[in-house]
Amino acid sequence: MSKLNKDVLFLILEELQTDRKSLYSCLLVNKAWCEIIVPILWKNPLKYSLNLIISHLSNETRGYLKSQGIDLSSIVQRKPSFNYIRFVRYLDLIRLEGIIQTINIEEYKISIMTNEILKLFINRDTKFTHLYIPSHFNYQIHLILGAEYCFSGLKFLYCCTDNTNQNILEGLAQISRSTRKLELYVFSNNNFGIIKLIEAQKNLNEVLFYCQNKSIRKALEDSLNKHLNTVKYIFHMLS
Repeated sequence: MSKLNKDVLFLILEELQTDRKSLYSCLLVNKAWCEIIVPILWKNPLKYSLNLIISHLSNETRGYLKSQGIDLSSIVQRKPSFNYIRFVRYLDLIRLEGIIQTINIEEYKISIMTNEILKLFINRDTKFTHLYIPSHFNYQIHLILGAEYCFSGLKFLYCCTDNTNQNILEGLAQISRSTRKLELYVFSNNNFGIIKLIEAQKNLNEVLFYCQNKSIRKALEDSLNKHLNTVKYIFHMLS
């Protein structure tokens, strides 16, 4: 079995991607199996390890953070065996935001740390299929170097939309046009980013959105009408 062609072995092991316990056991077979399984496991990590993320930061970035009063020496591990970040296909900014908040630094330094971690994930070597954006998320991820490559293949986007992230959605509309499913929780009093994002898609299949504002809901419905040939959407108004 260990002599199988790597491509064939990958297809077999990928069928186990939801059986993480078995995949972790297979890691121990040999080096070849390990090299195949690690990208499968890290495609959608169940949780992000702060220490592992920090261990990927370059010496230059660590030096910059230290100059800003952020000393990570107490949590930095040795360099990882793999570049795990480049295997990630599900970028969950909700989880990342939560884990960054656990770093023991002053509140005003959180944004500095967040920017550096976002630049670690968003680069010219990683391509995401799923993106999760929390509410009140104000980091302009579409402007980070490498964003055009990273987000060009998005298939799914979740966003809790408000007035702070409309610019992000508008920016993603210029990059990502292949999204098949949108899940939107609308809590903003404007909709320019959402509308542009919806209208930019070429093969939208499903839209799930929650919206109380009647005028914004009507605008969303009008934009979805332009996708009648492809889209199925579920509508639910919050009470």
